[in-house]
Amino acid sequence: MTIMKTKKILIVITKSGWGGAQKYVYDLVTNLPQDQFEVTVALGGNGLLAERLREKNIRVLNIPAFQRDINFFKEISAFFQLLKIFRQERPDIIHLNSSKAGVLGSLAAFLYKLVTPVLETFGFSTGQAFNFKLLTVYTVHGWAFKEDRNFLSIFYLWLVSWFSSLFQSKIIVINKADLASAKKFIPSGKLSLIYNGIDIINFIPREKARAFLTEKTGAKISKDTLLVGVIAELNKNKGLAYLIDAFQYLNLKLIIIGEGEDLNKLQDQIKNLGLQKDVFLTGFMRDANQYLKAFDIFALPSLKEGLPYTIIDAMAAELPVVASRVGGIPDLITHNENGLLVSTKNSRELAKSIDELAASPILRKELGSKAKLKIERGFNLRNMLTATISLYKNV
Repeated sequence: MTIMKTKKILIVITKSGWGGAQKYVYDLVTNLPQDQFEVTVALGGNGLLAERLREKNIRVLNIPAFQRDINFFKEISAFFQLLKIFRQERPDIIHLNSSKAGVLGSLAAFLYKLVTPVLETFGFSTGQAFNFKLLTVYTVHGWAFKEDRNFLSIFYLWLVSWFSSLFQSKIIVINKADLASAKKFIPSGKLSLIYNGIDIINFIPREKARAFLTEKTGAKISKDTLLVGVIAELNKNKGLAYLIDAFQYLNLKLIIIGEGEDLNKLQDQIKNLGLQKDVFLTGFMRDANQYLKAFDIFALPSLKEGLPYTIIDAMAAELPVVASRVGGIPDLITHNENGLLVSTKNSRELAKSIDELAASPILRKELGSKAKLKIERGFNLRNMLTATISLYKNV
């Protein structure tokens, strides 16, 4: 009887907070078959992702120099910390997530493959024989060069993405738009489209979820209050300033769940527009997706996206979704069939679409039902795991 060798996988991600990339890592790591894969996660900081992984007895390594903002000396330090971890762990597969980890990790993995055999020849390290078949996989959670930046920044980010792709064995993209962009500068054989997928969510009943949000925000939410909601990191890419601006033209209430660098800006915007009684910020909420049934409409006017879990979750909750026509959102939503798509940076169009849904309970129900069906059929965790495991075994 042939005994299958367990593959050692080292998953690397820049930040240990909680967002789409972190949820992807968590779902992947905690669901890989333990009899086939031995998994370790290396990350920066000790945020919620690190906490949740440890709760599941997943081994976590810290990379102290990892941070989101660019700092030359921190990047050099992070590079050598990664190189040290690679030499200590001797993985079969290095799976990189987020832009910075993708760049620094792929270069460090290349140097590790180049230098380690020479070092071992001269007796500088001990242990099992070096694995010459080390694979470097990178998941693109949205290309950084698609962010709303000036031309020089976009060109620099594109150049870095192209250069680092030379050292990556396989690149996973999570939406068709990013796949199309990648095919312009990366050989098709390196690319694999694997959609994010979710497991069954234990949604909190509507009345209980609304009661909790009422207590959390101080908002006056009655049984008949039509409530618009969004779960998102508070940063420029999510377009939340345009969503708040849209509520100048709506007689509705909005609850924004999340934390981030734009918190103070958004608070000031709400105050300056006189929307304190209509728009509320809850801050971070653990397992926020469980409260989605509290909402009647979900809205996310992003400027740049990969394949947002929050929209997948909202669709699974049978909510009608209004979202921007960017990134992987059109992979999820077909306009006027299972949701509504709008242009970016257009508060008037956003307000019009939300108002259209608010005026029609029938339309909300119809779009929500079709949205749930779309997620059940094509964006479940089982499909994501099967495709990723196949890639691990066949690269």
